[in-house]
Amino acid sequence: MISLYLPGHSLVHRAPTGAKLAALAILALALSLAPASWWTCLACLVLPLAAFALAGLGPRILLRELRRVCLILLFLAVTQLIFLAPVLAATNTLRVLAVVLLAQCITRTTPVEGIVGTAERLLRPFRRLGARPERVGLAMALTLSAVGQLGEVVRQVRDAQRSRGVRLAPWAWVMPVLVLSLRHADDVGDALEARGLGD
Repeated sequence: MISLYLPGHSLVHRAPTGAKLAALAILALALSLAPASWWTCLACLVLPLAAFALAGLGPRILLRELRRVCLILLFLAVTQLIFLAPVLAATNTLRVLAVVLLAQCITRTTPVEGIVGTAERLLRPFRRLGARPERVGLAMALTLSAVGQLGEVVRQVRDAQRSRGVRLAPWAWVMPVLVLSLRHADDVGDALEARGLGD
């Protein structure tokens, strides 16, 4: 399982997982309810920067996270500018950026086991209503590890293309990544089925 977790001794690393998840939920709710304004845009930029600094995650990691979402943010900004005023389009786009970066800060400072364990503990009271905390925890673990796996696949494909000296179009890596990702999904599905979790 490939995790995004980076070991460290910062205040954010040492904070309980439940507290970090609660803080993320509160901040995401506050940003979504804040009125569209340039002040809200500023808050959407400052909060992730402060979280990364408090977690001891350097600017290199922050820039890497920004590169991963830049195309999605560009698409959001352009499509919203067609229909909305600039301040509203900017606020909506930066809200998404802030929540994504804050969530990434948590996954970078919290082992997958901690996130999954916390989710399972929160769902245990709902077991009598039919909830299956272990299944939810497994789904979360697979989702979080898939993010790291996808990034690793992209890196491998791009490195292989560079090592061959092949100059391809910028989108030429999409098909190999899609094929390798589907193959990985099949392998995970086979492993789950072999353990009796295929249903």
